[in-house]
Amino acid sequence: MRVMQRMQQATGSESVAEHTRFLANVSRYLMSQDLDPMLEGISNASLPLLGDVCAIDRALDARSVRVLEVRKVADAWIEPPEQLTHIVRGEIRVDGNRSRMTVPIGGPGERFGTLSFAAKNGLIHGPAELALAQELADRMALAIQNIRTRFDLSEAVNEREKLISIAAHELRGPACSLRICVQALHRMESAVTPKSARLLKIIEREERRLARLIDDLLDLARIRSGQFQLDLEPVDLCDVVREVAARLNQDATTTQTRLDLELPETLIGDWDRSRVDQIVTNLVSNAIKFGRNNPVTIRVNADAARGYARLSVTDHGPGIEPGVQQQIFEPFKRAVTSKHYDGLGLGLYIVRSVVSQLGGIVRVTSAPGCGATFTVELPLNKR
Repeated sequence: MRVMQRMQQATGSESVAEHTRFLANVSRYLMSQDLDPMLEGISNASLPLLGDVCAIDRALDARSVRVLEVRKVADAWIEPPEQLTHIVRGEIRVDGNRSRMTVPIGGPGERFGTLSFAAKNGLIHGPAELALAQELADRMALAIQNIRTRFDLSEAVNEREKLISIAAHELRGPACSLRICVQALHRMESAVTPKSARLLKIIEREERRLARLIDDLLDLARIRSGQFQLDLEPVDLCDVVREVAARLNQDATTTQTRLDLELPETLIGDWDRSRVDQIVTNLVSNAIKFGRNNPVTIRVNADAARGYARLSVTDHGPGIEPGVQQQIFEPFKRAVTSKHYDGLGLGLYIVRSVVSQLGGIVRVTSAPGCGATFTVELPLNKR
Protein backbone atom coordinates (compact mmCIF):
# COMPACT_ATOMS: atom_id res chain seq x y z
CA MET A 1 0.00 0.00 0.00
CA ARG A 2 2.78 2.44 0.91
CA VAL A 3 4.70 1.94 -2.34
CA MET A 4 1.51 2.24 -4.38
CA GLN A 5 0.77 5.59 -2.78
CA ARG A 6 4.32 6.76 -3.38
CA MET A 7 4.31 5.79 -7.03
CA GLN A 8 0.78 7.01 -7.75
CA GLN A 9 1.82 10.42 -6.49
CA ALA A 10 4.92 10.37 -8.68
CA THR A 11 3.88 8.86 -12.02
CA GLY A 12 1.12 7.41 -14.18
CA SER A 13 -0.75 4.13 -13.90
CA GLU A 14 1.39 2.36 -16.55
CA SER A 15 4.60 2.92 -14.58
CA VAL A 16 2.84 1.94 -11.38
CA ALA A 17 1.90 -1.42 -12.91
CA GLU A 18 5.47 -1.93 -14.17
CA HIS A 19 6.95 -1.10 -10.78
CA THR A 20 4.46 -3.36 -9.00
CA ARG A 21 5.44 -6.25 -11.28
CA PHE A 22 9.09 -5.53 -10.54
CA LEU A 23 8.55 -5.72 -6.77
CA ALA A 24 6.65 -8.97 -7.18
CA ASN A 25 9.51 -10.35 -9.26
CA VAL A 26 12.27 -9.51 -6.74
CA SER A 27 10.27 -10.92 -3.82
CA ARG A 28 11.70 -14.38 -4.50
CA TYR A 29 15.21 -13.04 -3.90
CA LEU A 30 14.12 -11.33 -0.69
CA MET A 31 13.10 -14.72 0.71
CA SER A 32 16.64 -16.08 0.36
CA GLN A 33 18.39 -17.20 3.54
CA ASP A 34 21.82 -16.21 2.17
CA LEU A 35 22.80 -12.58 1.95
CA ASP A 36 25.10 -12.42 -1.07
CA PRO A 37 22.84 -14.44 -3.44
CA MET A 38 19.95 -12.22 -2.38
CA LEU A 39 21.87 -9.02 -3.16
CA GLU A 40 23.11 -10.34 -6.48
CA GLY A 41 19.64 -11.43 -7.56
CA ILE A 42 18.11 -8.07 -6.65
CA SER A 43 20.91 -6.17 -8.43
CA ASN A 44 20.48 -8.09 -11.68
CA ALA A 45 16.67 -7.91 -11.52
CA SER A 46 16.80 -4.10 -11.06
CA LEU A 47 18.60 -3.49 -14.36
CA PRO A 48 17.89 -1.85 -16.72
CA LEU A 49 14.64 -0.68 -15.10
CA LEU A 50 16.42 1.51 -12.55
CA GLY A 51 19.72 2.13 -14.30
CA ASP A 52 22.72 0.68 -16.10
CA VAL A 53 24.66 -0.03 -12.92
CA CYS A 54 23.62 -1.17 -9.45
CA ALA A 55 25.95 -0.98 -6.48
CA ILE A 56 25.12 -2.12 -2.96
CA ASP A 57 27.38 -0.89 -0.17
CA ARG A 58 26.99 -2.95 2.94
CA ALA A 59 27.78 -1.51 6.35
CA LEU A 60 27.48 -4.25 8.95
CA ASP A 61 29.17 -4.28 12.34
CA ALA A 62 31.00 -1.01 11.73
CA ARG A 63 32.46 -2.32 8.43
CA SER A 64 31.67 -0.72 5.09
CA VAL A 65 32.37 -3.03 2.20
CA ARG A 66 31.30 -2.86 -1.41
CA VAL A 67 30.12 -6.40 -1.84
CA LEU A 68 29.22 -6.37 -5.51
CA GLU A 69 28.86 -4.31 -8.64
CA VAL A 70 27.02 -5.58 -11.70
CA ARG A 71 27.18 -4.41 -15.31
CA LYS A 72 29.72 -1.72 -14.43
CA VAL A 73 30.56 0.85 -17.11
CA ALA A 74 33.60 3.11 -17.21
CA ASP A 75 31.88 6.28 -16.02
CA ALA A 76 29.26 4.77 -13.73
CA TRP A 77 29.42 7.84 -11.48
CA ILE A 78 28.80 5.99 -8.23
CA GLU A 79 30.97 7.21 -5.38
CA PRO A 80 33.01 4.81 -3.22
CA PRO A 81 31.38 3.55 0.00
CA GLU A 82 33.03 6.05 2.34
CA GLN A 83 31.34 8.91 0.49
CA LEU A 84 27.87 7.37 0.82
CA THR A 85 27.74 6.67 4.56
CA HIS A 86 26.29 10.13 5.28
CA ILE A 87 23.13 9.48 3.25
CA VAL A 88 20.10 9.20 5.52
CA ARG A 89 17.41 9.63 2.88
CA GLY A 90 17.15 9.10 -0.85
CA GLU A 91 18.80 11.58 -3.19
CA ILE A 92 19.16 12.07 -6.96
CA ARG A 93 22.03 13.73 -8.83
CA VAL A 94 21.89 14.59 -12.50
CA ASP A 95 24.82 15.73 -14.63
CA GLY A 96 23.94 16.11 -18.30
CA ASN A 97 22.87 12.71 -19.57
CA ARG A 98 24.14 10.97 -16.47
CA SER A 99 21.85 10.30 -13.52
CA ARG A 100 22.47 8.65 -10.16
CA MET A 101 20.24 7.95 -7.20
CA THR A 102 21.14 6.51 -3.80
CA VAL A 103 18.83 5.39 -0.99
CA PRO A 104 19.67 4.10 2.50
CA ILE A 105 19.03 0.48 3.41
CA GLY A 106 17.52 0.61 6.88
CA GLY A 107 16.76 3.52 9.18
CA PRO A 108 18.99 5.51 11.54
CA GLY A 109 18.70 2.93 14.30
CA GLU A 110 19.64 -0.05 12.09
CA ARG A 111 21.67 1.02 9.07
CA PHE A 112 22.66 -1.78 6.71
CA GLY A 113 24.20 0.27 3.88
CA THR A 114 23.12 2.02 0.69
CA LEU A 115 21.56 1.05 -2.62
CA SER A 116 22.71 3.05 -5.67
CA PHE A 117 21.73 3.11 -9.34
CA ALA A 118 23.51 5.00 -12.13
CA ALA A 119 22.40 5.60 -15.72
CA LYS A 120 24.10 7.34 -18.62
CA ASN A 121 22.03 6.34 -21.63
CA GLY A 122 19.08 8.67 -21.37
CA LEU A 123 17.36 7.51 -18.16
CA ILE A 124 16.95 10.44 -15.80
CA HIS A 125 15.85 9.36 -12.37
CA GLY A 126 12.76 11.05 -10.99
CA PRO A 127 10.42 10.82 -7.98
CA ALA A 128 8.84 7.56 -9.22
CA GLU A 129 12.19 5.76 -9.53
CA LEU A 130 13.33 7.18 -6.20
CA ALA A 131 10.13 5.93 -4.50
CA LEU A 132 10.59 2.49 -6.06
CA ALA A 133 14.26 2.28 -5.05
CA GLN A 134 13.42 3.30 -1.48
CA GLU A 135 10.64 0.72 -1.25
CA LEU A 136 13.09 -1.91 -2.53
CA ALA A 137 15.69 -0.81 0.03
CA ASP A 138 13.11 -0.98 2.84
CA ARG A 139 12.22 -4.53 1.87
CA MET A 140 15.91 -5.41 1.65
CA ALA A 141 16.41 -4.09 5.20
CA LEU A 142 13.68 -6.40 6.48
CA ALA A 143 15.15 -9.35 4.59
CA ILE A 144 18.67 -8.62 5.92
CA GLN A 145 17.32 -8.35 9.45
CA ASN A 146 15.61 -11.74 9.03
CA ILE A 147 18.86 -13.29 7.77
CA ARG A 148 20.74 -11.81 10.71
CA THR A 149 18.10 -13.07 13.16
CA ARG A 150 18.25 -16.58 11.68
CA PHE A 151 22.04 -16.51 11.90
CA ASP A 152 21.95 -15.38 15.55
CA LEU A 153 19.42 -18.12 16.38
CA SER A 154 21.56 -20.70 14.62
CA GLU A 155 24.61 -19.58 16.58
CA ALA A 156 22.66 -19.77 19.83
CA VAL A 157 21.46 -23.29 19.00
CA ASN A 158 25.02 -24.37 18.15
CA GLU A 159 26.30 -23.01 21.45
CA ARG A 160 23.51 -24.80 23.28
CA GLU A 161 24.37 -28.10 21.56
CA LYS A 162 28.03 -27.68 22.50
CA LEU A 163 27.05 -27.03 26.10
CA ILE A 164 24.80 -30.11 26.16
CA SER A 165 27.58 -32.28 24.74
CA ILE A 166 30.18 -30.97 27.20
CA ALA A 167 27.82 -31.36 30.16
CA ALA A 168 26.92 -34.92 29.16
CA HIS A 169 30.57 -35.91 28.80
CA GLU A 170 31.42 -34.34 32.16
CA LEU A 171 28.55 -36.18 33.87
CA ARG A 172 29.71 -39.54 32.55
CA GLY A 173 32.73 -39.56 34.86
CA PRO A 174 30.80 -39.26 38.16
CA ALA A 175 28.13 -41.68 36.91
CA CYS A 176 30.77 -44.29 36.09
CA SER A 177 32.41 -43.83 39.52
CA LEU A 178 29.02 -44.26 41.17
CA ARG A 179 28.42 -47.51 39.32
CA ILE A 180 31.83 -48.89 40.31
CA CYS A 181 31.21 -48.03 43.96
CA VAL A 182 27.82 -49.75 43.95
CA GLN A 183 29.33 -52.87 42.40
CA ALA A 184 32.08 -52.85 45.05
CA LEU A 185 29.52 -52.60 47.85
CA HIS A 186 27.62 -55.57 46.45
CA ARG A 187 30.80 -57.64 46.60
CA MET A 188 31.25 -56.77 50.29
CA GLU A 189 28.62 -59.21 51.50
CA SER A 190 29.51 -58.77 55.17
CA ALA A 191 28.84 -55.04 54.95
CA VAL A 192 25.43 -55.40 53.28
CA THR A 193 22.48 -55.28 55.69
CA PRO A 194 18.80 -55.48 54.70
CA LYS A 195 18.56 -51.71 55.03
CA SER A 196 21.71 -51.02 53.02
CA ALA A 197 20.52 -53.50 50.35
CA ARG A 198 17.35 -51.47 49.90
CA LEU A 199 19.41 -48.28 49.66
CA LEU A 200 21.71 -49.89 47.10
CA LYS A 201 18.74 -50.81 44.95
CA ILE A 202 17.61 -47.18 44.97
CA ILE A 203 21.12 -46.01 44.10
CA GLU A 204 21.33 -48.55 41.27
CA ARG A 205 17.96 -47.45 39.88
CA GLU A 206 18.93 -43.79 39.97
CA GLU A 207 22.33 -44.53 38.46
CA ARG A 208 20.68 -46.30 35.52
CA ARG A 209 18.30 -43.37 35.11
CA LEU A 210 21.21 -40.93 35.13
CA ALA A 211 23.09 -43.04 32.59
CA ARG A 212 20.07 -43.02 30.26
CA LEU A 213 19.76 -39.25 30.53
CA ILE A 214 23.45 -38.81 29.73
CA ASP A 215 23.23 -41.15 26.73
CA ASP A 216 20.17 -39.28 25.44
CA LEU A 217 21.98 -35.94 25.68
CA LEU A 218 25.02 -37.31 23.86
CA ASP A 219 22.84 -38.80 21.12
CA LEU A 220 21.01 -35.48 20.76
CA ALA A 221 24.35 -33.72 20.24
CA ARG A 222 25.48 -36.36 17.71
CA ILE A 223 22.23 -36.17 15.74
CA ARG A 224 22.23 -32.37 15.63
CA SER A 225 25.90 -32.21 14.59
CA GLY A 226 25.57 -34.88 11.88
CA GLN A 227 28.01 -37.22 13.68
CA PHE A 228 25.50 -40.02 14.11
CA GLN A 229 27.05 -43.19 12.65
CA LEU A 230 25.94 -46.77 12.15
CA ASP A 231 27.92 -50.01 12.39
CA LEU A 232 25.93 -52.44 10.26
CA GLU A 233 26.05 -56.19 10.88
CA PRO A 234 23.63 -59.15 10.93
CA VAL A 235 21.36 -58.63 13.95
CA ASP A 236 18.62 -60.90 15.33
CA LEU A 237 15.79 -58.54 16.27
CA CYS A 238 14.10 -61.23 18.40
CA ASP A 239 17.30 -61.78 20.36
CA VAL A 240 17.58 -58.03 21.02
CA VAL A 241 13.96 -57.87 22.22
CA ARG A 242 14.54 -60.76 24.66
CA GLU A 243 17.67 -59.09 26.03
CA VAL A 244 15.89 -55.75 26.51
CA ALA A 245 12.91 -57.43 28.19
CA ALA A 246 15.23 -59.23 30.61
CA ARG A 247 17.13 -56.02 31.36
CA LEU A 248 13.95 -54.01 31.98
CA ASN A 249 12.28 -56.76 33.99
CA GLN A 250 13.20 -55.07 37.27
CA ASP A 251 11.52 -51.81 36.19
CA ALA A 252 8.49 -53.77 35.03
CA THR A 253 8.31 -55.69 38.31
CA THR A 254 8.53 -52.47 40.33
CA THR A 255 5.47 -51.09 38.52
CA GLN A 256 3.71 -54.48 38.46
CA THR A 257 3.81 -54.49 34.66
CA ARG A 258 3.83 -57.78 32.76
CA LEU A 259 5.85 -57.92 29.55
CA ASP A 260 4.22 -60.19 26.94
CA LEU A 261 6.49 -61.22 24.06
CA GLU A 262 5.05 -62.43 20.75
CA LEU A 263 8.12 -63.30 18.69
CA PRO A 264 9.22 -65.77 16.03
CA GLU A 265 12.34 -67.79 16.78
CA THR A 266 14.59 -65.41 14.83
CA LEU A 267 14.35 -62.43 12.49
CA ILE A 268 17.72 -61.30 11.19
CA GLY A 269 18.39 -58.00 9.44
CA ASP A 270 21.33 -55.84 8.43
CA TRP A 271 21.33 -53.26 11.25
CA ASP A 272 23.38 -51.65 14.01
CA ARG A 273 22.83 -53.85 17.07
CA SER A 274 23.38 -51.13 19.68
CA ARG A 275 20.97 -48.79 17.88
CA VAL A 276 18.29 -51.48 17.50
CA ASP A 277 18.70 -52.14 21.22
CA GLN A 278 18.21 -48.41 21.80
CA ILE A 279 14.98 -48.38 19.76
CA VAL A 280 13.51 -51.33 21.66
CA THR A 281 14.68 -50.02 25.05
CA ASN A 282 13.17 -46.57 24.56
CA LEU A 283 9.82 -47.90 23.33
CA VAL A 284 9.48 -50.54 26.04
CA SER A 285 10.63 -48.14 28.78
CA ASN A 286 7.97 -45.66 27.67
CA ALA A 287 5.32 -48.36 27.64
CA ILE A 288 6.23 -49.39 31.20
CA LYS A 289 6.27 -45.76 32.34
CA PHE A 290 2.91 -44.78 30.82
CA GLY A 291 1.16 -48.16 30.88
CA ARG A 292 -0.68 -47.71 34.21
CA ASN A 293 0.63 -51.07 35.52
CA ASN A 294 -1.16 -52.90 32.69
CA PRO A 295 0.51 -55.55 30.51
CA VAL A 296 2.81 -54.38 27.70
CA THR A 297 2.86 -56.44 24.51
CA ILE A 298 5.94 -56.56 22.29
CA ARG A 299 5.44 -58.14 18.86
CA VAL A 300 7.90 -58.90 16.09
CA ASN A 301 7.02 -60.18 12.63
CA ALA A 302 8.32 -60.03 9.08
CA ASP A 303 6.80 -58.47 5.98
CA ALA A 304 8.49 -60.81 3.53
CA ALA A 305 6.89 -59.26 0.44
CA ARG A 306 8.38 -55.84 1.23
CA GLY A 307 11.58 -57.10 2.84
CA TYR A 308 10.85 -55.41 6.16
CA ALA A 309 10.84 -56.37 9.84
CA ARG A 310 8.05 -54.96 11.99
CA LEU A 311 8.32 -54.26 15.72
CA SER A 312 5.31 -53.05 17.72
CA VAL A 313 5.04 -52.11 21.38
CA THR A 314 1.54 -51.75 22.84
CA ASP A 315 0.59 -50.33 26.21
CA HIS A 316 -2.80 -49.79 27.84
CA GLY A 317 -2.11 -46.38 29.32
CA PRO A 318 -3.92 -43.05 28.97
CA GLY A 319 -3.39 -42.83 25.23
CA ILE A 320 -2.25 -39.83 23.20
CA GLU A 321 -4.39 -37.01 21.86
CA PRO A 322 -4.40 -36.90 18.01
CA GLY A 323 -3.15 -33.32 18.00
CA VAL A 324 0.12 -34.20 19.72
CA GLN A 325 0.90 -37.59 18.15
CA GLN A 326 3.50 -36.11 15.79
CA GLN A 327 4.73 -33.57 18.31
CA ILE A 328 6.00 -36.28 20.66
CA PHE A 329 8.69 -37.24 18.12
CA GLU A 330 10.28 -33.78 18.47
CA PRO A 331 13.05 -33.15 21.04
CA PHE A 332 11.90 -32.16 24.54
CA LYS A 333 8.22 -32.62 23.57
CA ARG A 334 5.78 -34.70 25.59
CA ALA A 335 2.21 -35.88 25.41
CA VAL A 336 1.95 -35.34 29.19
CA THR A 337 3.38 -32.82 31.62
CA SER A 338 6.83 -33.44 33.10
CA LYS A 339 5.30 -32.94 36.56
CA HIS A 340 4.07 -36.54 36.60
CA TYR A 341 6.77 -38.27 34.51
CA ASP A 342 10.55 -37.94 34.58
CA GLY A 343 12.95 -37.82 31.63
CA LEU A 344 14.01 -35.20 29.11
CA GLY A 345 11.49 -35.98 26.37
CA LEU A 346 14.23 -37.17 23.99
CA GLY A 347 13.49 -40.89 23.75
CA LEU A 348 11.05 -40.84 20.84
CA TYR A 349 13.08 -38.20 18.99
CA ILE A 350 16.11 -40.49 19.20
CA VAL A 351 13.98 -43.48 18.11
CA ARG A 352 12.76 -41.60 15.05
CA SER A 353 16.29 -40.44 14.20
CA VAL A 354 17.78 -43.93 14.52
CA VAL A 355 14.94 -45.54 12.55
CA SER A 356 15.36 -42.94 9.81
CA GLN A 357 19.13 -43.61 9.67
CA LEU A 358 18.35 -47.31 9.27
CA GLY A 359 15.99 -46.54 6.37
CA GLY A 360 12.79 -47.32 8.25
CA ILE A 361 9.72 -45.57 9.61
CA VAL A 362 8.07 -45.25 13.02
CA ARG A 363 4.43 -44.38 13.68
CA VAL A 364 2.02 -44.30 16.59
CA THR A 365 -1.61 -45.42 16.76
CA SER A 366 -3.51 -44.19 19.77
CA ALA A 367 -6.67 -42.64 21.16
CA PRO A 368 -7.36 -41.03 24.54
CA GLY A 369 -8.06 -43.72 27.15
CA CYS A 370 -7.17 -46.58 24.80
CA GLY A 371 -3.42 -46.91 25.18
CA ALA A 372 -0.88 -46.56 22.38
CA THR A 373 0.92 -48.78 19.88
CA PHE A 374 4.27 -47.70 18.46
CA THR A 375 5.24 -49.53 15.29
CA VAL A 376 8.71 -49.56 13.74
CA GLU A 377 9.39 -50.95 10.27
CA LEU A 378 13.01 -51.59 9.27
CA PRO A 379 14.33 -52.84 5.93
CA LEU A 380 16.00 -56.23 6.40
CA ASN A 381 18.88 -55.18 4.17
CA LYS A 382 19.96 -51.61 4.99
CA ARG A 383 22.99 -51.83 2.68
